[in-house]
Order: sequence, then structure tokens, then C-alpha cells
Amino acid sequence: MLKIDFKLVKTLLIILLSVLTLVQCTDSDTQDTPDQYETISVNNRDSSMVAQLIDQSQTTYADNASETPPFDNYLKEAESIAKKNSNQEQLFDIYMQVGLRYRNKSLYGDAMQYLEQALSIAESTENLFFQTRAYNQIGVVLRRIDDNTEALDMHMKSLQIAELCNDSLSISKAINGLGNVCIAMERYHSAIEYFRRGLHISELMNNKLGMAINTNNIGEAYLKLNHLDSAMTYYFKSLEYNSQINSRVGQSICYNSIGSTYIAKDQNRLALDYLFKALEINLAIGDRMHIAVSYTQIGKTYLNDNRIDEAINYLDKGLNTAISIGSKYTAEEAAALLSEAYEKKGINDQALAYYKLATTYKDSVLNERNLFHLASIEVKYKNTLQELEIEELNKEALLQKTLLSKQRSLIAAIAILVFVLITAVIMIIFQGRLRNRYRNLKFQQRLLRSQMNPHFIFNALSAIQVFILENDMHKSSQFLSHFSKLMRHVLRSSNYEFIPVQEEVETLEHYIKIQQLRFHPSFDYQFVISDEVKKNKVVIPPMLVQPFVENAIEHGIKTLGEGGNIFIRFIKDGNNLVLEIEDNGLGLDYNDRLSHNDRPHESMAIKITNERLSILERDMRQKTHFELYDKKKKDPFDRGTIARITIPYTTQEAK
Repeated sequence: MLKIDFKLVKTLLIILLSVLTLVQCTDSDTQDTPDQYETISVNNRDSSMVAQLIDQSQTTYADNASETPPFDNYLKEAESIAKKNSNQEQLFDIYMQVGLRYRNKSLYGDAMQYLEQALSIAESTENLFFQTRAYNQIGVVLRRIDDNTEALDMHMKSLQIAELCNDSLSISKAINGLGNVCIAMERYHSAIEYFRRGLHISELMNNKLGMAINTNNIGEAYLKLNHLDSAMTYYFKSLEYNSQINSRVGQSICYNSIGSTYIAKDQNRLALDYLFKALEINLAIGDRMHIAVSYTQIGKTYLNDNRIDEAINYLDKGLNTAISIGSKYTAEEAAALLSEAYEKKGINDQALAYYKLATTYKDSVLNERNLFHLASIEVKYKNTLQELEIEELNKEALLQKTLLSKQRSLIAAIAILVFVLITAVIMIIFQGRLRNRYRNLKFQQRLLRSQMNPHFIFNALSAIQVFILENDMHKSSQFLSHFSKLMRHVLRSSNYEFIPVQEEVETLEHYIKIQQLRFHPSFDYQFVISDEVKKNKVVIPPMLVQPFVENAIEHGIKTLGEGGNIFIRFIKDGNNLVLEIEDNGLGLDYNDRLSHNDRPHESMAIKITNERLSILERDMRQKTHFELYDKKKKDPFDRGTIARITIPYTTQEAK
């Protein structure tokens, strides 16, 4: 069968695509470079022209806002150029400006139309900074038409996006908007909390303008709660911030707010002092919106003080200024106050005329709101129809895809089922082999132990025979006592894969004491067990040490005569347990010169131990090690043999 090298095919495809891309880029560079430079130059020139037109519009509108349409010829020309160059950022700025101008003229339907266009650009370009600005301004419009629920939603969206892009200024504005919505909904305590958050952010940014706005808003909330002293404290703080940044508009707003608070305190003279300060600033900077407010508030103060003629004078100025700039809210308030003033003077026809005028402006504002709500409903209805059409198209597409999907699902299900069955069969076979292999390992372990036990018993019975022949009843009794205990340990441990080290030590002690009875003079022995091994209930395979203790006695110290010593150690070495049997006998070199009659015994012990360690290593998947050497090879003046067995460190809990 032909074998396909998929790596080679993949590499060739990547090289081919790279060559095609390089050729395309080369052609583009050589053919389009002049036009590209020309396009960049034209775009830069057009962009600069749009910026100049926007600046010119701002200057003209500031000079004569009452007669200049919000969407003037400068902005229309700027829009045309920006559309031609697909300059979305400049289009966003144009629509935002037009929307704000319509909003300030209380034409909320028109304002919303352009603000939504700005929002559409912000969303299509995925510009988070533009989105948070658009949502904030839409929230302001909704708040002014008393649609506080939607306004709250807009400001909340603005806040979420501003936090996402870490725009501290927009965060502050959004929080401020939420506070103003709360004031409109008469939730003054919640408003104060929002304004405090906005104030904290402004303080972190050292934004004095933000600090001025938020402290003034906190004062307004306290004024609504009739906490007049607290309101006054925050108004004066706001005035201080505005003075630091030399914001004349901010100062006039504070003076108006302080004047309103003094009106609430029935301190009309002090109220007039601050209201006239506000009027002076507004006249100096030519802000007719705030001029109308100042005139109206001064007239209201005079009216409260029963200075009717002076009240009529200022209220009339406030009404005329509000009418000239199209401020319906201020015009309504001024006309209503004029109606009240003429009623107090007993001129009822004038009172009625101004009452009708106030009602007309109030109805006009309500009509604006109703028109906006109607437009919103129509837009929602159209969107619903479009969604239904899209849903029908989607249903048709889904019906067409259903058959293919079912066929693909059936094929995929069959393929998965076949794969699962094959995998299951392979796993069953593999697990069966593992079980068989594990059983074989266990049988080998038991077989090795069964080989060792008769070998040991044969040597022990030979020793008993000597005592019986010598008719030594005392030693025979001791021997049989130790031998019975030894056999009990051997039989008990033969049923386990691992036994505690302490049990292995007891078995070895009985064995060694039996062997001591055979020797004249006897030999000494010593167990060395590290503290970790004693404390942690360490376990080892049974009868692993005994063959080398036997070798140390039979082939090491037996021929020595007297002064024989055996050291048996159980030492923890990292993750391993080291079993060490050391004697001070004549060593391996001496045994090499002996008759070969004893060699099978030693070879059997080493062979069995190596096989046991090999099985243990495979069973536990950890390394083991066995080492047997003559001490003379390391120290010429020393003698004896050391057998060292290294196995994994295992405790009863681990098993």
C-alpha cells in the first residue's frame, strides 16, 4: 500500500502559500505604491478639513445658538467628507455634537436619532471608548424625558464598558449619571452613594472638574432631602474646586445652588447675593442658558419676598432669554412664576395669559416626550418584523440542513460506536494480559519462597540432630523452643507479600540464637534499625535477609573460631530501604579457595534473591539493587563480607 507522508505534504503547501503571498505582495508594492501615497495624502488633507469644519461650527454655534440649527452647514459638509473617506471616528464626533445640541434645545427625538447613529458607529468599530460615551449621553436624554428605567440601563452599560477598558473619566461620568437617575427617581440616599463613588474616582485622578461636579450633585441630593446645612457644605466645596480650576461656568452653577439653598432657608437677601453673582458671571461669559436660569431664580426670590415688580422684571428677562434659545423647561418655569406674580398684583388677564403660555410649553415638552416614545415604539416594531423575517429564513435554512445533519450524525454515531467497540475489545484483551502477568508474578514469588523454606529447614534439622546425638538436654530444649517459634514466624510470614521489619527481626533473632547454640565459642550479633524505620511501620518481603545471615555464619565466622560478629542493618536512604548484612569473617577470597562443595549453597541464595528482587522491581515499578563484596577490596587491613540489598521504602499505610 502507498504510504502518504502528511508532514511532507503540509510543508509543501505552506511553502506554496508563502510563495503566492510573496508574489502578490510584490505586485502590489510595485504597481500600487504611487496611488497609495496619493490616497494617504488626500485622506490626511480631508481629515484636516473635517476637523476645521467642526471647529468652525462650534465657534458659530457658541456665538448664536438660538438662530443656528444644531446640524448646520459646516457639520453637513464635514459629514459628507467623512463619509466619502469612511472616517468613522470623525462621523462619531459629528453625530455626538449634533445629538448634544438637540438635547440642549429639548428636542429629544432628534437628539436620540443622532446619538443612536453615533452608538451604531461605536459598536460597528468595536470602539469601547466611543461606546461608553454614547451610552452615557443617551442615558442623559432618557433621564430628561423621565424614562428613568431605560436611563438607568444606559448608564449601567456605560459603566460596565468603561470598567472593561479602564476609562476612569467615563467611569466617573457613568456613576454621575446613575446618581442623577436616582435623584429623578427620588432615591436620594442611593444618589449620594453614587456621587461619593464618582468623587472618590475623581480624587484618585486628581480631576478637579469631576470633584466639583460630584460635590455639587451631593449637595443637590441633600437639598432634596431638606438637609440644608449638609447641602450648603458640599456646594461650598464645589465652589472651591471650581475656583481652583477657574471654571466660571462651574462657579455660576454653585452660586445658583447656594442661592436656591438660602431660598429654602427663607434667607432671601443672602440668596439674592449669590444669585446676582451667578448672573454676573453668566452675562460675562455669554452663556444664555444659565443667564435664563439666573434671571428666573432671581425673579422667584423677589416673588417669595413679595417684591412683585422686581420679580416681574427678572422673570420677564428670564422668559425672553429662554424663548430665544429654545429652552422649554426654563420658559415654562418663568411663565408659571409670571402668572403667579400677576395674580398677586390682581392683573388676572396677564396672569391667565402667562398661565396659558406655561401650559403650552409644558404640553410641548410632553409632546416631545410622547413623540420620542412613539418613535421608539415604531423602531422596536420594525426591529421585531425584521427579526421575524430573519427567523423564518433561519427556519428554512435549518430545514434544508436537517437531512444532512441527520446523515452526518448517523455516520458519526456509527463511527463512534465502532471505535468504542474496538477500543473496548483492545482494553479487555490488554487488561486480561495484565491480570495474567500479575498472577504469574505472584506465583513466582510464592514459588521462590517455597524453594527457600525447605532449604532453611534442612539446615536447621541438621543442627538439632547434633544436639540429640550429644544428649545435651538443655541445649536441645532451648533449640526446640527457638525452632518452634522460628517455624511459627516462617509459616505465618509465608502467606504475605510483605511483613513488618520488626517481625523479620524476631524471625532472624530466633534463627541466630539457634545457630549460636552450635558454636563453641559462640559469636555476637547486633541489629541496627534507624528511627524512621522503627516509627513508620516499614514492611519488607519475608525471608529476604535470612539467606545472607546464614551465609555470614556458615561461610564467614564459622571458620574464624572466636570473636565473630554479625551486624544486620535496616537503614532509610531517601526513598529506599537499605538492608545490610556485615560479618568480620575470612571474606569471599578465602571462600574461593575452599572446596566447591559449599558453592551451590551460596549460589542458590544469590540466585533466589536476585529473582525475588527482579519480581519486586516489576511489581512495584521501582528500582532495586543487590551488592555482595569482600571488605578487603576497599580496605586491605579489613576482613569480612558485606551483602547490601536496596528496595523501595514501603510502609503498612502505603500497602
